[in-house]
Amino acid sequence: MKIETNSSIALSVLRGSLITNPNGAEFYIRDFVVDLDNLNEINVSLINCEDGLVITIPYSDLKDAKIQFQGGLINDWQPTRTANFR
Repeated sequence: MKIETNSSIALSVLRGSLITNPNGAEFYIRDFVVDLDNLNEINVSLINCEDGLVITIPYSDLKDAKIQFQGGLINDWQPTRTANFR
């Protein structure tokens, strides 16, 4: 299957997808947020699969990451600490 150019989906469809960074670490997409002081940048909250820590990074930082589409992220999951994507 090929994705046609100029295709689009709602960001909410990506919630629960598995992200693998270039170093092999895995994260689930928790949510997308916009800082009201910088409306030009979309941020993504990720849950580290190994320790459950939550990070929030610019969506553009995922340009070299792999994504596996899968839904079902638990909506009431609560973070306890924060960590780094790299």
